[in-house]
Amino acid sequence: MNAASPNTDKPTGRWLPSFSAMIWVVLFLGLTLTSARTVLISADSDPALHRQLGNWMIQNHTIVHEDNLLHTYHGPTIAKEWASEIFFAAASRCLGWNGFVLIAASLIATCFWLLHRQLLAEGCDAALATGLVLVAMLTCSMHWLARPLLFTHLLALVFAWLLRWFQQGRVSARRLFLVLTPLMVLWANLHGAFMTGLVLIAMHAVGSAIDASRHSVPPAKYKLLVVLLLVCSAASLANPMGWELYAHILNFFRSHELTTMTTEFASPNFHTTGMRGLLFLLLLLAAALMIVRPKLHATDVLVIGGWGCLVLLSARNVPIFALVTTPYLAQWLTEFMRSHENSRWCRLYRESTGSELVVSHTAGGVLMIAAFVSVLLLMAKPRIAGGPPILITHLPSSRYPVVAVDYLQSHPRVVHGEMFNYFLWGGYLDFALPEWKPFIDSRTDMYGLELVHEFETANDPKPGWEAVFAKYNVGWTLLPVQHPLNQILQLRPDWQPVFSNEQAVVFARAS
Repeated sequence: MNAASPNTDKPTGRWLPSFSAMIWVVLFLGLTLTSARTVLISADSDPALHRQLGNWMIQNHTIVHEDNLLHTYHGPTIAKEWASEIFFAAASRCLGWNGFVLIAASLIATCFWLLHRQLLAEGCDAALATGLVLVAMLTCSMHWLARPLLFTHLLALVFAWLLRWFQQGRVSARRLFLVLTPLMVLWANLHGAFMTGLVLIAMHAVGSAIDASRHSVPPAKYKLLVVLLLVCSAASLANPMGWELYAHILNFFRSHELTTMTTEFASPNFHTTGMRGLLFLLLLLAAALMIVRPKLHATDVLVIGGWGCLVLLSARNVPIFALVTTPYLAQWLTEFMRSHENSRWCRLYRESTGSELVVSHTAGGVLMIAAFVSVLLLMAKPRIAGGPPILITHLPSSRYPVVAVDYLQSHPRVVHGEMFNYFLWGGYLDFALPEWKPFIDSRTDMYGLELVHEFETANDPKPGWEAVFAKYNVGWTLLPVQHPLNQILQLRPDWQPVFSNEQAVVFARAS
C-alpha cells in the first residue's frame, strides 16, 4: 500500500512531520498521559478479565480450553481471542495496567494514522482529510477500550482499504491475496469479530458481480473476490477451535437474549453522548449524497448501506461503519470541490485552510518513535531507575469495589460459601479476587441462557431467587449500594452486612 500523499515529493517543509504523524503523536500522547488512560481500562471490566485469562495462559504455557473462573460454570470454553489476551497480559506483567494502556493507545493511534494516510493518498487535501479523520475519531471514541476489539478496528480498516483499492485498480490481485490471507489467520486468533473481514470481502464480491452484469467492471474482478473469500474463510480455520469457532459465534448471534444482555450488542441509543459522532457522520453522509450526488456503484451501496444497517442493529458496529465510510465521503467531497474550484465558496475554503504544506514522512516516523519510546520509559521508570512510578494507572475505586475487595482479602473469615456479584463487576472480580470465583461475568456467549436466566432471577430479584442461591451454595453477595437485592437481604434475619461503603455492600449469610 502506497499511502504517501501525492505531493510528498516536493521539497517544501521536509524537516516537519506529516499531518498523519502529528495525528498519531497527539492521539497517542493524549491517551497515555491524561486521565483518558484510566477510561481505557475501566469503562468496563473486560480488560481485567482478559488480563486474568492471559496471565493463566502464560503461567500454564497453553491455550485455555476449560473455564475455571466462575463457580457456576465448569466446562469447555472457546478461546476466540487468546493471542491478544496473551499480548495484553505480557505487557501488563512488565508495566502493570500501563502495559494495557500502551498497547491500546498504539492501536488506536495507528488506526487513525493509517486512515489519514489513505485519504491523502487518494487525493484528499490535508485540511479536509484531517477534518474527516477527526469526525471518525469522535465516532469511534465510544469504543476506545483496552480490549481485543481494537485489533478488529485496525484490521477492518486495512481490509477495507485494500479491497477499495483493488476495485479502483490500484492494488493487484496478487498483493490482495498475499496481504489479506495471512492477516485473516492472525485476525482469527486475535478477536472473535474476524468475520468482519469476510463480510467486507463478500460485500465487494457481490457488488462487483452486480457491476459486472451491467458491464461497468470486468467479470474477472468479482471471480477473484469470490476466490479470496474462500481462501480467507479457509485461512480463518487456522485457530485452536477450527470450525467450532464459527459454530460458537453463529449460535451466540442467533440468541436475541444473549446478544441484548450486553449493551454494545444492542441498537445504538442516539440520546447518549457517545453517539454524537455517529449522528454527525450520518449528517455529513446525507448532505453529501443530496448535494454532491455522487455516481454510486453497487459495491458502494452495499458497503455503505450494509454497514449502515448493521450499525442500527448493534452499536458495536459503529467504529467499523466510520472507518469504512470515511474514504467514500472524502472522495465525494474532493471530487465536488475540484469540479467547483472556481466557485466563491471553494476559493474561500482554499484561502481559509492556507496553502498545502508538504512535509516529510521520514520526520514523522522519527517523531512517532520518539513519542512511543518516551512514554515507554516513563511507564517503566521504577524498573529502570527505581523509585516511585511517574505514571500510575489503576482501576478507580469510584467505579469498582476496590476497597471491598481489599477488606475481603484481609478478612477472609467474614464470608463463607460462594459469591453472588454484580454483572458489570464480574471481569474485575475474576482478576482482583482470585480467592473466590464470581457467579457471573461478561462472557454470556460461553455459559448460555440457563445461567443467564438464573442470574436474572436472583439479580432482579424475582420469586425463586432463594432456590438459585441454594443451587449454587451462595453464602455472600457483593453488590452496589443501591442494588435491590440488598434491600431484601437487609430484611432477612439470616443475612447480615459485613462491609459497606459508598461503592459496595457485602452481605453474608449468618453461620
